[in-house]
Amino acid sequence: MKLIQQEWSKKWISLAIIFALLAVFVCSGAAYGAASSSTTSSTTRASVHDPSIFYDSSTNQYYVFGSHLGQASSTDLRNWFYLGTQGYSNASLYGASTYEGYYYIKNKNSGLYLDVANGSSADGANIQQWSYNGSDAQKFKIVYQGSGDYYILTGNSSYTSSIDVNSNSAADGANIEQWKYWGGTMQLFKIEQNNDGTVSFLSKASGYKSAIDITDGSTSSGANVQQWNYWGGDMQKWELVKAGGTGNSSRSTGAALNSALASSFAWAGYNDQDSSGGHSVWAPAPIYNASYEWADGSKGAYMLYYCTSSTYMRSAIGYGVSKSITGPFEYVDTIVYSGFTNASNPITTSSSLGTKTVNTWVQNTNIPELIDNGTLSGTRSGWFTSNGGFNNTNFPNAIDPTLVYDSSGNMWMTYGSWSGGIYILQINLATGQPYYPGSDSGDTDRYFGKRIAGGYGKSGEAPYIVYDARTGYYYLYVTYGGLANSGGYHIRLYRSTSINGTYTDAAGNPAVYSSSSINQSNYGIKLFGNYNFSGLPVGYKSGGHNSAFADTDGMRYLVYHTRFNNGTEGHEVRVHQQFMNADKWPVTAVYEYLGSSISSTGYSMSDMTGTYEYVNMGLDASTSGVGMLPTQSVTLNSNGSITGDVSGTWSYTSGTYYCTMVINGVTYKGVFFKQRNEQSSHNAVMTFSLIGSNNTSIWGSK
Repeated sequence: MKLIQQEWSKKWISLAIIFALLAVFVCSGAAYGAASSSTTSSTTRASVHDPSIFYDSSTNQYYVFGSHLGQASSTDLRNWFYLGTQGYSNASLYGASTYEGYYYIKNKNSGLYLDVANGSSADGANIQQWSYNGSDAQKFKIVYQGSGDYYILTGNSSYTSSIDVNSNSAADGANIEQWKYWGGTMQLFKIEQNNDGTVSFLSKASGYKSAIDITDGSTSSGANVQQWNYWGGDMQKWELVKAGGTGNSSRSTGAALNSALASSFAWAGYNDQDSSGGHSVWAPAPIYNASYEWADGSKGAYMLYYCTSSTYMRSAIGYGVSKSITGPFEYVDTIVYSGFTNASNPITTSSSLGTKTVNTWVQNTNIPELIDNGTLSGTRSGWFTSNGGFNNTNFPNAIDPTLVYDSSGNMWMTYGSWSGGIYILQINLATGQPYYPGSDSGDTDRYFGKRIAGGYGKSGEAPYIVYDARTGYYYLYVTYGGLANSGGYHIRLYRSTSINGTYTDAAGNPAVYSSSSINQSNYGIKLFGNYNFSGLPVGYKSGGHNSAFADTDGMRYLVYHTRFNNGTEGHEVRVHQQFMNADKWPVTAVYEYLGSSISSTGYSMSDMTGTYEYVNMGLDASTSGVGMLPTQSVTLNSNGSITGDVSGTWSYTSGTYYCTMVINGVTYKGVFFKQRNEQSSHNAVMTFSLIGSNNTSIWGSK
């Protein structure tokens, strides 16, 4: 297959936690603290991959969350302090499913409790109702199994046996008993949330048509518990009464990540193909949602969306919620799956962690549940290739989710990778669940949402959308190329007046590709490639997977990870200022943010004229074997001419920092900016950064 410099690079990074990936988060509705404008003579670095930026006003700190759950914090966007890699030997970030826990289970009709007769631990022991006595026979542990199913373990068996439908029967009156847990259909239930705060347990054995029920609606102790067609009566409703623990140690610091995210890992990302022997959990993207509704009726949650992945096409996106940005985040659901097949297809992986088999059949995703509840009318034939595999030419790899609010306060999730393109789904504010379109039309798919960029086997991942009220545009950042040192990773830019498109670049090209024959290199503004200046201690390579935001003082910033021209795969977080040019495109400052402020009234002729190191970032979109761009020399003369390695003309707008250059017939618009460079002396030097009508960027450092 094609791809795959980038995806194989991710595999190896998943095995080496030191290389941590990052994703981006901006907390809409929560004010950012303006980064200090004081200059700095030192910087402290952090290696966090795929950085997602979040500001916490209570501590006045910026946080970046990254792949493999790497985290770092800063008070000034320059000095970063590593907070560790969460979720492997340490797991403070993620917690368990909402329903998971230890409970006494009380019947609404009778007021009596679910009970294992005589406290027996034997297979076949009867389940009855009984008055409360607080014994282990009345304690149950609810555990999430995946795909919406839970199993219910019995306390009197030391939680090794579970509630079970006798003989896997679908019939009314089938007995509910205890049996050694092994994960069969007769031991799985969906939990139906009722409006009165109770729940009902729908059995998988009945195809979720029947519920755990008290025989004849009895209110007597010892009355039998059975299965009966679900109709919503009080004898089928149960109150979950906490029984002294959370039910899942992953809600506490130190629990295993594969327990906290078990349902997502059941599909991808734990000891499975590319993640053999370890974890692949990438790009966590948090957002604060004041409208999220908790089970107790309270509102407001920090929501963390993440992805798990096992191949370049088989991945899943899930999310958790917390009342603190530092977690733990309780797992809620896995909402988008990719890489599924139209028939049974077991895949077995063996490693030091053991043997795991995953059946990639679409029936093992959340799609059957969406069909059952009427959200989808059925599967789409176009999802599959002629041999029944996943059609990743037109549909996405479900990775790299990021969240954003539109100008009306609606929440959206954009996501996706490589071949099938970048997609977007609106999110239900109350629940965090997607609004699946339910039908297909043009670039809109019933399940995946609307494609807003890419497709047809071309590179492209890590989408990030920023709305700028001052310009009225949504800006879409997408990273092209392979993420390794020689992979040509770099950021492209589009914009739209509507959050779900159409997005276009400076040349007017649409972000969504029309066929496999397009020359991808011409699509999207290339912000920068592999570059070097004498003001850097080492050249930058493969910079990408960014986030971006505007601070409370109106300053714009681009946050990303970069590798270097030193022959290693080491990487670090970088933050650069951005400024709107005259055409309302954000151009990126040449050097990282070190506290410098642009002059709103512009610069003198003597500041602007002179000889500059010059890099044309070009349009190369190769995915491997990408070297450094040439650093040339140009002189901006006082008569408006450009001479040196390139020739043309330049001009500036008096009283502003805006400038225009015309080189080889291409018009570039951008800014002059006197800023500190990245050598240890941090000398202030004049720079320019411009975007051309042909989607190229040019940078200069005097």
